[in-house]
Amino acid sequence: MYTITLEVNQICNLRCDYCYLGEKTNQIMPEEIACKGIEIAFLNVEKHKDKSLWVDFVGGEALISFALLRKLVEHIEEEAAKRTIAVSYSITTNGTIMNNEILEWLVNNRVHLKLSIDGTMETHDRNRKTKHGIGSYRNIMQNISYFREYEERTKQYIQVAHVVTQNNYWEAFKSVKHLVEDLHFSIVDSSIDVTHRWTVEQLDKLGQEWENILCYYIKKKENGQAFLWAPILDLKKYGEEYVNSGFCGVGLIQIYVKTDGGIYGCAANLESSGCLGDVGKGFSVRKIKEYRELANQSNACLKCNIHAKCQSCKCIMNNLSYSNQINGYNPDMCYFEKKKITLWNKYDKKIG
Repeated sequence: MYTITLEVNQICNLRCDYCYLGEKTNQIMPEEIACKGIEIAFLNVEKHKDKSLWVDFVGGEALISFALLRKLVEHIEEEAAKRTIAVSYSITTNGTIMNNEILEWLVNNRVHLKLSIDGTMETHDRNRKTKHGIGSYRNIMQNISYFREYEERTKQYIQVAHVVTQNNYWEAFKSVKHLVEDLHFSIVDSSIDVTHRWTVEQLDKLGQEWENILCYYIKKKENGQAFLWAPILDLKKYGEEYVNSGFCGVGLIQIYVKTDGGIYGCAANLESSGCLGDVGKGFSVRKIKEYRELANQSNACLKCNIHAKCQSCKCIMNNLSYSNQINGYNPDMCYFEKKKITLWNKYDKKIG
């Protein structure tokens, strides 16, 4: 499968403290640029055996540009039918914009929904605020009936995106439990804000929170009330027999297209160092080859006793963003990687 992420706009009705886009440009992706990016994706999909494409829509708040989204899906469906390519869709939303028309579009096109909620109202509103400084939790709750109906009609679970930051990490377990127990979501993806340096003390506390969540996950599973906590999928990879290639596949299996047509490896690095090209000229094969050859060749990584299993060092764009070197690494994530491996070794039999 080949994945293209389309940044359909840089417009948002929220001002989240940790947004990876930083200051928004208020741009909407021109339809021409979107179609050129989609064409590049189709050309790459045709090189893959499974002939399947995943299109991920992001913003800003992507649903602000709903009219554009409808046009793009119509265009993609027409092109996919000509080429006999299977297409799946996903969209990330802050949950504040929803109505019957949007719901019908999501259901009819079986768009996988990713919803950003950071936990309880207190935790969520700490970072996810409107431009007037008002928390957005209540806005999401006003739309909760739409999300319930979406799951019922599509038989697809909504994936909740839960961001762990330096002002909420000590309540990560409380946040996940709230999302599962109180809001009844079945898929929670907890990700760590890596745009700031973490202290060892913070990461140690976060490691404790990760273990609490893991124990909660195991207990729910044993009681027949299983939910999916996405970091579990990462933990399970430690039990697989493989050698770390040091290359995540940027450009070869995925691209991120910004509103201005710039092509990037992924959202982990949208600086100039992460740019692979643009939709007008295509992306640089030379750069991708350079990533493959030089990724994960730092002496620190090669000498590390968990190198063969390490997932952090495979995140080229994150490491490049942090260190400005293709073969660099993020020491914070390196430290936490060892925490995660310790958890796997302790609970692998129960995780299954």
